[in-house]
Amino acid sequence: MISPYLDGFFETFRPRPKMDVSEWTQRYRILPKDGSSAPGPWRNDRTPYLVEIMDALSVSSEATEVIFAKGSQIGATEAALNWILYLIDYVGGPILALQPTDDNASEWSKQRIAPSLELCEKIRSKLRPAKSRDSDNTILEKGFLGGRLFLSGVNSSNALASKPIGNIYGDEIDRWPGNVGDNGDPVEQVKRRMATYKRGKRFFTSSPVLMSDSRIWPKYMDSDQRVYGVPCPHCGHYQEITFDKLVFDRANPDDVYMACEGCAGQIEEYHKTEMLDRGKWRAKNPGHWRVGFHLSALYSPLGWLSWAEVVRTYIEAEGDIVKMQVFVNTILGLPWEEDSESIAEDYLKRRAETYNAQVPMGVLRLTMAVDVQTNRLECEIVGWGEGEESWGIQYVVLRGDPTELMSGDPSNPSVWEQLDDLRRTVFQHEDGGTIKISCTLVDSGGNCTDTVYQYTKPRWRERVYSIKGSGLHNKPLLNRATRGGKDGAILFALGVNMGKDLVFSRIKTDAPGPGYCHFPNGENRGYDGHYYAGLISERRKSKIKGGKRVMVWEKPDKAHNEPFDLRVYNTAAIRLTNPNWEQLRHNRKAAGGRVSGVVAPPTASPAARTRAASVVVDNSASVSRVTDGVQLIQV
Repeated sequence: MISPYLDGFFETFRPRPKMDVSEWTQRYRILPKDGSSAPGPWRNDRTPYLVEIMDALSVSSEATEVIFAKGSQIGATEAALNWILYLIDYVGGPILALQPTDDNASEWSKQRIAPSLELCEKIRSKLRPAKSRDSDNTILEKGFLGGRLFLSGVNSSNALASKPIGNIYGDEIDRWPGNVGDNGDPVEQVKRRMATYKRGKRFFTSSPVLMSDSRIWPKYMDSDQRVYGVPCPHCGHYQEITFDKLVFDRANPDDVYMACEGCAGQIEEYHKTEMLDRGKWRAKNPGHWRVGFHLSALYSPLGWLSWAEVVRTYIEAEGDIVKMQVFVNTILGLPWEEDSESIAEDYLKRRAETYNAQVPMGVLRLTMAVDVQTNRLECEIVGWGEGEESWGIQYVVLRGDPTELMSGDPSNPSVWEQLDDLRRTVFQHEDGGTIKISCTLVDSGGNCTDTVYQYTKPRWRERVYSIKGSGLHNKPLLNRATRGGKDGAILFALGVNMGKDLVFSRIKTDAPGPGYCHFPNGENRGYDGHYYAGLISERRKSKIKGGKRVMVWEKPDKAHNEPFDLRVYNTAAIRLTNPNWEQLRHNRKAAGGRVSGVVAPPTASPAARTRAASVVVDNSASVSRVTDGVQLIQV
């Protein structure tokens, strides 16, 4: 009796019929139960758009590099796995499959590779036996007759620089680090490993990220640029499925259809199965040596990702720059254009309004933020209403030496003494009453940290606190209070990246209401061209931190970003006061506009603390919330 292993050995010498990846897959691929929505034999008619992609990877194809820029939930990873199994059975040689990290590679090997190998009877006999002392069959290395499959994270420099490789698969290359092992771009490194395999192929897939940092999108644009056209079920006109063709009601996202660009007919999603089956790839740049495909998640088969789910995701993302980028990248399969993140300075100027008083009617609370520079304090006072709708009230620059706390000369006050005067200003409200600043946050992250602590420590009863920005990309805007410096000033750490995401999405909001930012007309309030340039001075960039690609905000050289920072600090300040908008509105109305808007004093009665909740602070301090929403620090 011949063992399965020897049977696989003799199989390698038998003549092989000509076969493409899609045909091989249809015959031999079995989808495992775990991780598959339709376990069992593979069916090409389930995802017909993958057939041409897989066949471009076949031995019969002349393509040497295949690019797939795509959205989520369309089967790209399964197409890559089909190709790898085809190579093991039909081609042989060394194969390298790269994931963004080693953890990704291990997880993919255990959840997808191992079950697929076990279920494929055509391949099973060719695999080297798994033995406890045999390194030929491990999680990250699979030996088979005629070759070996290596799985690795791209963060491992050894995977990119050692043995020659015949065929390479790179997954999510837009999430790969920019430099591995100080040897440059990892995509170029892996390509060098194929120098001795002239007929080898490279298959790179990814959802694009930022336009400026994307690897997959420039490669797609420098290819034959294939797009998948589908026929209208009414008139037969071939067209791409794109988001701008979807017609939907925001109040009822489930009511969505696609309008044909040919006959304007109503294409329902149930037509998708027939349309995909009759679809055709068309090269927009025919004749190019590199083969490139682009497909959005709108093509996802019935039962996977629906158009209604896409619409709901879009509606939820509106007004949120982070969510909208995720939508563009993972649903539309397109890169996020950084130019679309910028807001024209003249647009913000044109949006400026004329207020009828120092403080407009919608304002229920005032906050103030202070940015400390080497020769000045930059300050912004912001008015807040329901839903954190905001009104710029005053932007002030106080010039002087911030290291000098008190001047001792009433005729020449220090910048900190000038700040006290500004903080205690009584503003005229449009309702006929007055209002004062409820909370002030002062940045302590510069060269005057100790001075800031000395200034804020004795003023905590006036709700004046020190803050320090954190560069951690995932840190919440407002965090627990701690003690800063030897004097033990109350200090709040701010997640500035998340804060800037929020502020930038808000200044892009066009309609007054929750989150909208109002700006005053007239440079006498400090809102001039210099202010608007600073408000939009920073750009979001992707960086590698801790082995992961994350999005952070960066200031271009010589740009001034104080207005942007101050709006983030003011946003933290209003959240620190935890306003009860309904109560504040009721108070102003009941008092006929004569309420000052100042927060309750620390001696508030027990009845005024019915909503109190404690937050632990270092050195046994605690934060309590009182009825009008202000947090009192009790030391």
